[in-house]
Amino acid sequence: MGRAQFEYDEVGNTFYYVVISFYAVILVPLTYILWPSPPHENAVDESGCQCNGCKVKRDRKRAIKPWEYTKQGLKALVLLILWAAFVYISFKVSQIEHINEEYDPYKILGLDTGAEPNEIKKKYRELTKTHHPDRGGNEQQFDLIAKAYQALTNDESRENWEKYGNPDGPKAMTFGIALPKWIVSDQYGGWVLALYVGVFMIILPIFVGIWWQRSMKYSADKVLIETTRAFYHFLTKTPSMNIIRALTVISGAYEFCKKFNAEIIERDSDEFEVKPLMKECRQLGDAKKEAPFFLPWSIKARTLLHAYLTRLPLPSERLEQDQKYYVTRVLSLVEEFIRMHVQVYHHIPVQRPPTLETLENLLKFPPMFVQALWPQNSSILQLPHIQDNNIPFLRRKRVFTCADLAALDEHRRRNLLNTLEENEYEDVIKVLQKMPKLEIETRIEVQGEDDKDQVTSGSLVTLKVTLKRTPLLDCQKRAAEIAEGPKIVEKEEKEDEEPVKQRKPWEKQQKKKPKAGKKGGKQPTKKRAPASAASTVATTAQAAAEAAGPSNGIVARPPRDENNDESGGSESETNETDTESDEVASVVNEVTSNQESSDEDDDLWEDGMARKEALLEKEPTDNHEVHAPYYPLDKFEWWYLYLIEKKSRRLQTYVIPCKTLKDTKT
Repeated sequence: MGRAQFEYDEVGNTFYYVVISFYAVILVPLTYILWPSPPHENAVDESGCQCNGCKVKRDRKRAIKPWEYTKQGLKALVLLILWAAFVYISFKVSQIEHINEEYDPYKILGLDTGAEPNEIKKKYRELTKTHHPDRGGNEQQFDLIAKAYQALTNDESRENWEKYGNPDGPKAMTFGIALPKWIVSDQYGGWVLALYVGVFMIILPIFVGIWWQRSMKYSADKVLIETTRAFYHFLTKTPSMNIIRALTVISGAYEFCKKFNAEIIERDSDEFEVKPLMKECRQLGDAKKEAPFFLPWSIKARTLLHAYLTRLPLPSERLEQDQKYYVTRVLSLVEEFIRMHVQVYHHIPVQRPPTLETLENLLKFPPMFVQALWPQNSSILQLPHIQDNNIPFLRRKRVFTCADLAALDEHRRRNLLNTLEENEYEDVIKVLQKMPKLEIETRIEVQGEDDKDQVTSGSLVTLKVTLKRTPLLDCQKRAAEIAEGPKIVEKEEKEDEEPVKQRKPWEKQQKKKPKAGKKGGKQPTKKRAPASAASTVATTAQAAAEAAGPSNGIVARPPRDENNDESGGSESETNETDTESDEVASVVNEVTSNQESSDEDDDLWEDGMARKEALLEKEPTDNHEVHAPYYPLDKFEWWYLYLIEKKSRRLQTYVIPCKTLKDTKT
């Protein structure tokens, strides 16, 4: 067998076949993806709350984006150009002449296949007379005739023709490369090599380097590394932070600086528009002297965040757009701040570790920004159509939280909210029905042991927390109360409205008598006993509840608690005292994204250990939507769980977010 040879496409015909094949493989799926469709409004659920904030959010979701028509037009133009190029290449391919004939000696001699030797010789003599070069014939044609005659009359040549298709024996195998020959020619070869070098050794490394440099600026949670370092610095500098200080630190995140974030827009008008707004933000405080809080971008971010929590109207639409962007970035920054707090608290040895109060204040931020309320505001303000002037009246009626309002009889609740129209009252009921009431069950076990419920000294103990979610307002109970009709509540209302006995002008104020066994005079102040486990939880949770959220700070106590009430540990349990315990399970609701709970029997082994497959399963995070008319995005319930030691007020576990609670989750 002859040597194999490689040949480039001399004419370029084969190159067109390769191009059109790869082009079609890419063009067909690309057409399916980019096929333009006329812009249409997004489907929005209209059955929810009808307050102004919710209507604006629904209109914004329903509206067609301004650049949607331009986007569809560009898609159509790109597809038109690509298909025009495909048609042109296909036309070029169809014009290519195919020359691929097999060697057939019978056809060359003009005989039928299988002709007799006598006929072959006779035909050869006739062709020799006309095609011989000495008689004026074509030399190449005569060579073909002679070769064909020999292939049919010579035994060896005939055998080669039948075996290899060629009378002379096997030919060298030829491999064609579907590239034009000019690519490797002396005239264009250098340019082609330069193109390869430029693409694969210059442009590609530059793109990879830019991508790597940008990705190295961010952590795994899409937060700037510089911001994480700043959080660490201020946690070590100020271990104990109140709400205002923590908000100041968050406003110094480099996500709000144009140098680190190209989405930030800095305008010359910011200085004139932000200064008047700063005077209206009472909790903004004096000017900061430490970097980066005195920089203009940090002052602007801090002012807009304070204005958002105070629900102040902004002077321009430009500031409203900036405020929406800042608020949407706050939750991810708070999550990073919490993670940094836990890492410093548990793993980084510092002289003064961050305190538990700092962590609890950070956990109040998500409900604060979702509902646009400060912690000192009443949690009832998260309900639609409820204004500040309604709060004193509700407090006089002993309604302090949303749970208190939901626990009332339907007719009494309607009487308390008699200033609302019927459709406005129905909005309040819808929101109360969407709010959660959380029940918590805890159990301690030693996994991997037969007697896992028996805890001995030195055992590795696992605390399992089961969260059970039910609506804050029972629809069936409300329907039954409506069917029963109004009850006689005059006496109860009279007791609620009983005025405080006032001292008459001529009466002297009675002095309190000292207790027996004590001398008169100023009594020493008693120290308050340490709060019990659930009491500590409720206090922390209530503070978050005051920051607002559909169930912010709802805490359920274990069944062993003697003081547990029917509400399953709702927001109204702030000041109750429970049985003493060395540990506390605390839950604070963040009101962000949520996921669906999986079946406990499928996810747990017989000894309670989770399967590897169950841990890797991804569950949805949009089960329970939160009523958040001020927050620019849709938010879903999110809970935090952590364990603290009551006496020393120390954090014993990591802060575990629960995003997958639908009905029950362990």
